[in-house]
Parts: sequence; structure tokens; C-alpha cells
Amino acid sequence: MVTGYFVLTVIAGAPDSPMATPLPSGAQSPRWSTFLAERVGFSHLGRPVLTAISLLLMAGLLGAFTVLLLEARSNRVRLSAVLIAGAISLGLVAIAPVLLSRDVFSYAAYGRIYAIHHHNPYVAVPAMFSGDPFVSLTAGQWLHVHSLYGPLFTLFSASIVRTWPRSPDATILAFKLTAAVAIGAAAAFTSIAAVRVRPDRAALAAAIVALNPVVVVHTVGGAHVDALIAAPLAGALALVAAGRDVVRSSTLRACAVTALLALACLIKVVVTPALVLWLWWIVRDDPWRMRIRTLAVHLSIVVGLTAVLLLPFLAGSHTFVSLATLGGVESWASPSRLVARGVGSVARSLAGAGSGSVASKVVTGAFLVAFATLFWRLAARRTAAARAMADGWGTSLLLLSLALPYLLPWYSAWFVPFLGLMADELTMGVGVAVTGLLALTIIPADPPHGLSAWGVMLALFAVLAFRIARRADESAALLRPPA
Repeated sequence: MVTGYFVLTVIAGAPDSPMATPLPSGAQSPRWSTFLAERVGFSHLGRPVLTAISLLLMAGLLGAFTVLLLEARSNRVRLSAVLIAGAISLGLVAIAPVLLSRDVFSYAAYGRIYAIHHHNPYVAVPAMFSGDPFVSLTAGQWLHVHSLYGPLFTLFSASIVRTWPRSPDATILAFKLTAAVAIGAAAAFTSIAAVRVRPDRAALAAAIVALNPVVVVHTVGGAHVDALIAAPLAGALALVAAGRDVVRSSTLRACAVTALLALACLIKVVVTPALVLWLWWIVRDDPWRMRIRTLAVHLSIVVGLTAVLLLPFLAGSHTFVSLATLGGVESWASPSRLVARGVGSVARSLAGAGSGSVASKVVTGAFLVAFATLFWRLAARRTAAARAMADGWGTSLLLLSLALPYLLPWYSAWFVPFLGLMADELTMGVGVAVTGLLALTIIPADPPHGLSAWGVMLALFAVLAFRIARRADESAALLRPPA
């Protein structure tokens, strides 16, 4: 797998590579990558040939990854080997060209709006600064959109561009190294949690994070913000696994879990279901008076962190309107978008364009209602603390990614830290299958093409929904008093 990742980074150094994106003015591909691409002959192959090689390599990596998971599941792989191979792989893609997505340019653009141009990225849009080198290469769908990212990430991206205001190369490298470190931390936290509650799953849990092709190539290779979400989520899981009493207390450890989940939401609000599930689980078994007191303690942490980090950007409703979009403006393999397009097409053919748009929105809403219903059934489960957190957080975020009207490969970082510790192996299998399908998408990168797997994702959503409903019914039957 390490060799496969290395070859992909060398392909990215070739001219017109299907693995790499164009770069802003003043930036250039890492010299080692372009040098090796020239020496081994990749620079002399056409884009179609390189695309075929890249897809075959990614398919080979997925095959190797599958074998690795099977071996780890049978305890024939050491945790140390997984972590070392993961560190090498993450380091390779961190110093490689930007892979498969331009999103890192929009991160830099929003950071520069605040740090360099002295405007509020929740009010101003990148198109207002067309002369900025990062804005010139920001994907078109983002040019007229206010920042959809949380204030913590906006402040972080502003600190990067403020540190290297005249060096696009250094800015890009800083984002990529941060993504690699965040995923490395997530793998470490996940393995710590596994060692404490399921030692037989430690290597498996770490491999799903640190050597997963969609995480290594798409999430870290593209320097995506979602990598930064994985670290606090996995850290929260490690804290929960550290003791048996954390779920039913206002101890320092429980408050630290709340803080980590709140910080994850302040990077990207879409992971809020994990925080909601946690707050519900720590109060649901307490008497009402104790419940109110415990909830007040934890909500004060959430509100306090939110207030402090949002303060520099407060501008009335403008600050919150963009955040309410849940952080996405495009789709790729979304099951809800597939059904919405089909229903919308039928409605347009029968009753005109207006009815087609309404029908599409109704379908999107129906998927979100289905998520809310299944999420409530997840919240009603009563199981042991650490495994409940892995199942609850992982299943809810996996379900959310499949229910939203947009789905992109790097969203896998929301739920991969939990897959290896899940008690339900079918749900874990669905999650791994989703990551595998997403790994094959958006190749070549610019413009994005490749496998989208709409229908398969819809089938996986149906399997997951049925599994959640059935397990909830089984739990209810166990809790029902005998006749």
C-alpha cells in the first residue's frame, strides 16, 4: 500500500496529470515529484493513459486494503506495522502535489479574506477579490458563496495565510501537513480507544483510518478540512474509552468530551448530530433535577466556545445563514440527489419545471426526515458506554453522509474513526464499502470525472436504514416486560 501511494504521488507530478489540480500563480508542484515523473517516463504519457494507470492503481490499493482489513480482523497484523505504514503514507501525500480537489484553494481564499483583505468571510464572497491568487483558482461554485466553515477553521486558515502571505507553496504545504497530522492523530486516538475496550480490533481500527485509500489520497492528498474533524472526534472516543463512568457524570473527562465535540462542530457544523447524541446520552438516565444541572454544565461549555470563536465574525444573521447550509454546495454519488433527480424529471415531464423543482426538494426533505427518525432510534439504544459511542457516533455520521443531498469522498473522515470499534459488523461493512466506492470517484480530477456509484450508495443507505430500524426493534423487545 505504501508503494501504491508513492506511485500515485509520482503520477501527480506529471504534466496534465489526472491526479493533480492546477496551481495558483506563484506556486509549483514539488520538485521531487516532477523529477521522478520525468525520470520514470510518466511525463511522456498522455492524460488518458495516466488516468487508466491511476484508476488501476487505486483499484489495486483497494484490493490490498481489503486484504489488510481481513488479516487485521484475524489478528495477523501488528498495530505498530499499521501505524508506521500509515505515517509513511500520510507523509508521502502531504508533500506531494495537491490531489484531486481544489478545495484547499477556497480554504486559503476565505482565510485571506479575513487575514489579508480584512473583510468578514461570512459576509464577503471570494468573487469580490478576483485579483487574489487563490481566488483565481477557487472552484466556480464557491466564488459567490459565503464561508460555510465554522469559525474555528476560519481562524485557523487565517493564521496560515497570515504566516505565509506571499508564499502560495508554503500555504498549500501547511494545509496539507495539518491534514496529515490530524488523520495521524485520529488513527492514534482510535487505536488507543480500541486497545482499552477491544484489543483484538486495534490494528483493524487504525488501518481503517490511517491506510484507507479515500482518507490518504482524497482527504489528506487534497488537504481537506474534514481531516481536522476526525481528530477531535477520535479524541472524544478515546476519552470515553478511558473510564466506565464518563457517560453519567459531569467529571472533567466528560466535559473534555463535550469540548472536543463542540470544537469539531465549530470546524464544520455538519457533525452536530454527534454532539447531540452525546448530550442526550449523558443525561437520559438521570432524575430531572440532576438532568437539568448536568445539561447546563455541558451546554455552557458549548455556548462558551461558540461565543468566543464566533465573536470576531458576528454580523447579524449573515454569520449564521451560510453555516445553516451544513457545509456543502455540490454532490457526488448522493443517494438523495439520485432519487430527487429521478422524481424531479418525472414531475417536470408531467407538470412543468416548477413542479420538478418542488418534487426534488420534497425528496431531499424526505431523506432528512428519514435520517432524523433513524437518529432518534439510535439515541434510544442502551448499551455499554464506549461501544455505544462508537456505534452511535459512527452510525449517525455514516447515515447522515448518505442522507444529505451532497456526498464527496473526504466526508468519509466523519465516520471512519468509529468503524473499527463498532459492535455491529454489518454497519461497519457498509461504512467500509462506502469509503471504497468513494475512493474511486473524481479521477481524473480537473474536470472531475469517474465512478459516482449513485445506485450502489442508495442500496447501502437502504441496508443501513433497515439495520438501524431492526436493531432498535430488538432493543425495544429486550426492554419490554414479560407478559
